[in-house]
Amino acid sequence: MKKSVLLFFSFFVLPAFLYSQGNDTLSVKRVRPKVGLILSGGGAKGFAYIGLLKVLQEVNLHIDYIGGTSIGSIVGALYAVGYAPDTIAKIIGQQDWNALLTDKIPRKYVDFETKNFEEKQVVSLPLKRKSVGLKEALYEGQEVNLMLNHMLNSSYKIRDFKKLPIPFLCIGTDLLNGKAIELDSGYLPMAVRASMSIPGYFSPTHYQGHYLVDGGVVNNFPVVNVKKKGIPYIVGGDVQQGLTKDIKGLNSFTKILDQVISFNRVRANNQAYKNTDMLIHFKMDFGMMDFTKYDSIIALGERVARAHYAELKALADSLNAIKYIPANKCDARLLDSIYINEVEIEGLKRLKAPFIGHIFKDIVHKQISLKQLEDKITYAYGTNYFDHVFYELQPVGKGDTAMLILKIKEKSLGTVWASVHYDNNYSASIIAGATFRNLLPGTRLFTDMVVGPNPRGRILFLTGNGQTPGLGTEIDMYHFGFKTYEGDEKTDKVFFTNFSGSVFFNATVQNIYNFRAGFQYEYLKFNLEYDTSDLAKLINNYNSYGNVFFSFRSDTYDNRNYPKKGFRSLLVAKYAFPLSKGWVKEVFDPALIVYFRYDQAIKLGQKIALRPGVFLGATFSRNGSPPLQDYFTFGGLMTTNYIETFQDFTGIRFSQKGGLYAAALKMKLQYQVAKKHYLLFRCDVGSNSDVFDNLFNHDNFLIGYGLTYSYDSFIGPLELTLMSSNKSRKLQAFLNIGYWF
Repeated sequence: MKKSVLLFFSFFVLPAFLYSQGNDTLSVKRVRPKVGLILSGGGAKGFAYIGLLKVLQEVNLHIDYIGGTSIGSIVGALYAVGYAPDTIAKIIGQQDWNALLTDKIPRKYVDFETKNFEEKQVVSLPLKRKSVGLKEALYEGQEVNLMLNHMLNSSYKIRDFKKLPIPFLCIGTDLLNGKAIELDSGYLPMAVRASMSIPGYFSPTHYQGHYLVDGGVVNNFPVVNVKKKGIPYIVGGDVQQGLTKDIKGLNSFTKILDQVISFNRVRANNQAYKNTDMLIHFKMDFGMMDFTKYDSIIALGERVARAHYAELKALADSLNAIKYIPANKCDARLLDSIYINEVEIEGLKRLKAPFIGHIFKDIVHKQISLKQLEDKITYAYGTNYFDHVFYELQPVGKGDTAMLILKIKEKSLGTVWASVHYDNNYSASIIAGATFRNLLPGTRLFTDMVVGPNPRGRILFLTGNGQTPGLGTEIDMYHFGFKTYEGDEKTDKVFFTNFSGSVFFNATVQNIYNFRAGFQYEYLKFNLEYDTSDLAKLINNYNSYGNVFFSFRSDTYDNRNYPKKGFRSLLVAKYAFPLSKGWVKEVFDPALIVYFRYDQAIKLGQKIALRPGVFLGATFSRNGSPPLQDYFTFGGLMTTNYIETFQDFTGIRFSQKGGLYAAALKMKLQYQVAKKHYLLFRCDVGSNSDVFDNLFNHDNFLIGYGLTYSYDSFIGPLELTLMSSNKSRKLQAFLNIGYWF
């Protein structure tokens, strides 16, 4: 390689002559040739280029042009806008790559009803107008787009990439004709987004009249493109591993995809290698999706680059001997804030601009931080009306003033989804659901059905965008049975069959807080399997009940199943009264039922969290006999129950203890043993009673304790709990498989 450098200067630099007029004299002038840096695609392996950039800075080698594809376009663009290698490494290290690559936004931004209905899905498919369809790709790249905007926001005014601190281009592939498209102008974050749109993994990108996927499909090493820009000398960073010859190496979706794509780019690579003057190949055992191993990959990249230190140093010294140009300046800074002059929305079809515009109305004609803007974008995406909410900053006038252009893609008509579940109390069941959006403008319809020994069906219809009060209606139908106990002895089995409907006002604030107020009608009956008393015979009929209710709910948990921070709360107040004539009015009195639950997660360390909670409930009735479905009942470990006043309690059998008044303190210590593996140490203390004065009576006092092992599987938590209590000295085992529903 050193010989090739010397030959280059012998044949191309020294014989460079410029002719001047006068006296027929030949004037000789050495011209410093320009150097291009080319970075190939290769997924996470491209983090190795950061090590190469460090060495380029050290040897004082000035780069005149950068070309990149896919991950090469990301690292190359960051260097082109002026970020130091250490700063790029810091930016890379600050990303949550698992969330970023799967479009997983912080849970607090997720639509409130989506948290309740759709977080338990295992499989989902989009609904088209007349059929169930497939997605264009696994992910839209919402979070990737947000990341690129954040990292490259300092360059939003530059629309010709030749005018960047280092001229830059990247490559995309036109999905319609298979041609490589050179991207050297426009909006830089979107150009880079197009260049790294891995087919099948990220959705294609509309950019400058093209429908683009990853440039690596046909041109993963754009040496020739940069050569044509008048750059004679090429330094190439290459993380491609070539075609896999052993079938054992094709053991994942991404490896197979990379193999298929590699067939198409072999010819382009061969031509690129022939035109590369100094090739630095980074051989490694890391895979293209090993983004969380960035530290190790960067370190490997630096080791490999340092092995070429002498060659790079000789090149830099030879060039600087002709004309001294220091290494590229690395003084770029992230844009802190910007003045938004106007908001323009592109891509809306069924929805009207005000539907999403209200989220951004308070930032127009204001100087706002980029953090505020990103929060707004994420909140809009979290409403679940859109496949993506991309944005572009278009400069307006002088200073940091811009028009905010929102590039929206509305979701399909809806989605259908399914999941499975088993636990000791509700037994095995399958749930299937569907969500519909904009059947009428600005409406949402959620439905689900549980099939199993304890069936259930729900329909929820909401109007409005949630930010301003709207109307809602819900239908809930369920049938389930449970055993009753006196100590460890089973006394009976109760079956609830319920049909209910409600209408209410609904408002949601920032996808975190939800308020409802309305009326609910219930048509319900109880069956007692063994009790043959006159009362049991009387209640073995359907009876009507009504209640006027108010509810407040909140949810900021960062994870539905294993939260480390955030809180979740519930406050319900309802006035329940019988509507059926006859014995029902004689047995059950109207009652005001109030209950409150609050749970919090407190992060104590990287792997440990404390999860305290409290539940309080009280019934106010003339004779103390509200409808049976409104009793506060403790027992079991189900975090979701068909009846909301049924509360989980460690060490107590499902529905074992009930009353009109209830109080409980709950504590869990959650420890993450390994990736996806958790241990939960749990202890619950509480009491419930039909008489308030007896609430803290020793006989009503409950204390339960247990240990849960949980595995975070793709179908939801797989949990085994061993527990006991002061009411049952026997060790109980509780098994849960899958999401709760």
